[in-house]
This record gives sequence, structure tokens and C-alpha cells, in this order.
Amino acid sequence: MDVSTHGSGPDLGARPRVLISGCAPPPVGGIASVIQTILESELAQRFCFERFSTTQRRFNRRDLVSRAFNSVLARSVGFDGIVGLESRGKLRAFRAMLAKQPDLVHLHSSHGYDFWLSVLMARDARRSGVPSLLHLHGLFDVVVPYYSAIRRAVFARSLRVPDRIIVLSQGWKRWFEGWLESDRIEVVHNCVDTRRFPEPEWKRRTPGVRILFVGTSDPRRKGGYDILAIASEVVRAEPSARFVFVGTDVDELERRFVRGTPLATHFEFTGSKDSVEIVRYFTNADLLLLPSYSEGLPIALLEGMAAGLPVIATPVNGIPEAMTEPDHGLFVPSGDRPALLRAVLALVRDPERRERMGRAGRARVQVEFDRTHFASRLCQIYEGVLAERGKARGGEDRGARQGAR
Repeated sequence: MDVSTHGSGPDLGARPRVLISGCAPPPVGGIASVIQTILESELAQRFCFERFSTTQRRFNRRDLVSRAFNSVLARSVGFDGIVGLESRGKLRAFRAMLAKQPDLVHLHSSHGYDFWLSVLMARDARRSGVPSLLHLHGLFDVVVPYYSAIRRAVFARSLRVPDRIIVLSQGWKRWFEGWLESDRIEVVHNCVDTRRFPEPEWKRRTPGVRILFVGTSDPRRKGGYDILAIASEVVRAEPSARFVFVGTDVDELERRFVRGTPLATHFEFTGSKDSVEIVRYFTNADLLLLPSYSEGLPIALLEGMAAGLPVIATPVNGIPEAMTEPDHGLFVPSGDRPALLRAVLALVRDPERRERMGRAGRARVQVEFDRTHFASRLCQIYEGVLAERGKARGGEDRGARQGAR
């Protein structure tokens, strides 16, 4: 079990203790990046964090019998992946952390199996008298409509287990209001530490246009196939264009669509990069493409804007809450490849327009989506929930004293 304490200062023991649960480091992917941001932010000066990582290898069951049972169990409850016999071990380890009586539990999950695991953790926290927050990162608005009626009912009840749920955008909040009271839903936009990105040097970039795409773990949902479909036309119109794909599964994309074709010299495929390595790719790019079919509020969007990149994206979910057209980039409908091609060519051929958009985008994230703003918003939620629980406990204590008299 990976449990680490984050915080500093002589009064560390006097600060409210927050048990934060989610993916293990390094911070590759949205959830892990958000957790790492919390631990490195100004919140560590106000709270003492203990990290419980749910993806430790010690929980894994890899023998053939366990894998077969996991697969059958997963599909029987509607999951495509493996539920994991390790869940019992995770819950047991989590309860051991709860026995230390933290002041608050902050859980992070996507829309799959880890959501249900986090609900069980929130239930255990409630039984231990510890308030909990469930920070949701997945595509619930996409997958939940396909649930059976019974599973939707269970989902609605599950949302009521934590004291609050945290969502990434106002659009998500409106969707979740169909399942839960509005006052139990908090919006916390993702953020980016703009200090990680140096001041862009638009005028000194190398010749040619480097077009960046981040997030190939699901190229259908992220729109990677749409980029591959228009690449030949882009290269024909602008021979200096070069596409850079960053993320998992890129080897398969390269093998199926690019290797051995004339496009090979115009593409670079790289694996997943952590929050430190990824800065170089944003810094060296000239244009960011995010033609997603579904999103929350992608960190890649904020990182691209922080690096001074113009963005071509689809106006799905929280994306329009971060960027606007034509100030920071261009919007195209999901799956509209002709529109995507026109937008790419428009910006590839106009470096001055790219620079204007890039400057405006960087200024926007520095003001509204920087780590300091994120930490301040989350601190408000922490303190509000702790204050409510303190009042409740005070009332319980008074009632107990009156009963004793």
C-alpha cells in the first residue's frame, strides 16, 4: 500500500488531515495529474495530506484462475474490464487508514469500476464519522444513459453516499442535477501550473508547423482517427507540417495507418509522458488539436493554452468554459472531418493569427485556470464540509450530554 504524507511546517500535526485516494504516481493521465497538483499546491500549507493509492501492484491478482473469475465477474455487472478480486484488499487497507481518523476523505474516480469502489470507500468513511468528497473525472454523461433501470437506480443512490460530489464543469453540474440536489454538487475546473511553461517564443520557433495531439488512449473518443484521416490533405497543402501524437496506444496507430506510407516522415509517435516531460512537447508545438467526441475539461487543453498554443477543438462539455472562438482557437463539430481540415489549414497558413490566439489563451489560463485559483476553490469546499460536520458533531455532543443529564 502506498501511503505518503504531504505537508510542511511546524504546525503540521495541528492541520486538518485529508486522506486523498486515487491513482498512484507518476502523474500520467487526468486523475493522477489532478491529485499531484493538489499535493503540490498551496493546499499543502493549510492541510496535511495522506495519499492512498488504489493502483498498487500488491493488490493485483494475476494468476489464471483469478483473471478468469475477474473477467466473468466484471461482465456480469456490466464492466468491460476487470473488476478485480483485489477490491477486498483495497477496502481493507483503506479502512486501516480510516482507523487513524482523518478529518476529511477526498476520493477520485472515473466512470467505471473505480467509481463503485470509491462509493464503497465513501460508505466506510460515513460509518467512521468522516466526511467525504467524491471527485468525478469520467464520462458519466456518456455511459450512464446505457445503464439498465436497476443500475441507474443504484447509481442515483450511490451519489448520495459522499457529502459532496465534485465535477469538472458547469455542463457536468447541469447533467448531475438530474440525479442529485444542486447544493451537493460542486464545480472545480481542472487547472494547470502555468509556472511550468516558459514564456513562449513565437518569433523564434523553427521553420514548419508542428501539430500536437495528446490523448491517444482512446483515439475514437479523442478524435485521433479524424486527424489521421485529414493528414494527407494537410501535408499536401503544407509540406512542412509535422504531426506529433503523444499518449498510449500510439504504436498501434503508427503500425496501422502511417508506417510504410508517405506520411511516415510527417509523423512522430511517442508514448505517455508525465507532467514534466510533456512540457517539452507543448513548448515545441505550434498548434494543438483536440477534436474529441466527449470530454470533461481536458488538462491537455489548459496545458496547450499555457504554452501559448492556439487550439482547434470540439465544443463538448467543459471545453467552451475554458476557450472561446475566435479568441483562443477554433471550434469544429465532433466528427466533421472537412471542418477540421479547413480549420487546420486556416491556422497552419496564418502564423500571426496563431500567435494572437496563443497569447490570449495563455493570458486566460494564468488568470482563471492557474493552480492558485484551483487551490483556493478546493480550500473553500474543504472548509465548508469540515464546518458542516463540526456543527453536526457539536449538536450530537450536546444531545448526548443532555441525555446523560
